[in-house]
Amino acid sequence: MANSASGMHVNDECKVKFMELKAKRTYRYIVFKIDEKAQEVQIEKLGNPQETYDDFTNSIPENECRYAIYDFDFTTEDNCQKSKIYFIAWSPDTSRVRSKMLYASSKDRFKREMDGIQVELQATDPSEMSLDIIKERALSSQRIRCLYDCDYLCLRIVRDAMLPQFLGKAQLSVIKAWKEEKITKVTSKTQKRLHEISGWENKKTRKIESQLASVQRKMDSEKMEEAEKLRSKKAAVHAKAQEKKAKVQTRRAQEILHAEEEAARLQATGQIPNKSSCGCF
Repeated sequence: MANSASGMHVNDECKVKFMELKAKRTYRYIVFKIDEKAQEVQIEKLGNPQETYDDFTNSIPENECRYAIYDFDFTTEDNCQKSKIYFIAWSPDTSRVRSKMLYASSKDRFKREMDGIQVELQATDPSEMSLDIIKERALSSQRIRCLYDCDYLCLRIVRDAMLPQFLGKAQLSVIKAWKEEKITKVTSKTQKRLHEISGWENKKTRKIESQLASVQRKMDSEKMEEAEKLRSKKAAVHAKAQEKKAKVQTRRAQEILHAEEEAARLQATGQIPNKSSCGCF
């Protein structure tokens, strides 16, 4: 059985085909389904680049839950050609309750495995994932991104224009060195922690695989259940390691962002960083 807390295992082929869609645009869409017997998410259909959005919606069963990835091309309000990668969680009201719960509990893990999703859409009725809604979500996402980029650029222009009035070259050099030291320490600690987690996962996995091999050598009808438990335990160890790694990477990003914000604040106020504030984690 899959770990209910972390969701269903995602078959490796799902990740490979998603990367091909994202990097090479080999497919227009991918439809995924949960195989309850295999206890994993699998690919149900691949759509070629020439297929339309109608072809995509027609490939999704009317009364069954599915996950889908769709590569949507659109034209912005500035007449620029863009694309967005959509994750669509299809959970119709007419589907089985068990199926709805299974797809809902596995959604977060599936999204973590598909690194590169830009827009998420939850749909219980075809009207909630119409082409008009897809277009509007893409345009809204692009507007927010443009506003963010413009605000960030304006702040940097103002900051860079005013900075020489407050700081000399020596002060700028000290602040730059402090920020680089901060980022280096965060990165070093992150790599060390990731290495520890990988070591922990490998040690646990080797032990479980050894146990599994021992069971399989003596396997008969009475040992089938024990082997299945060990496989699930191995999958749980892997999932836990992935969650820990994700937390470490998130912490690293937060620490680096904090260092950059602190450096900007120091530059704006003309202060010199305190060496004692360099501690991380």
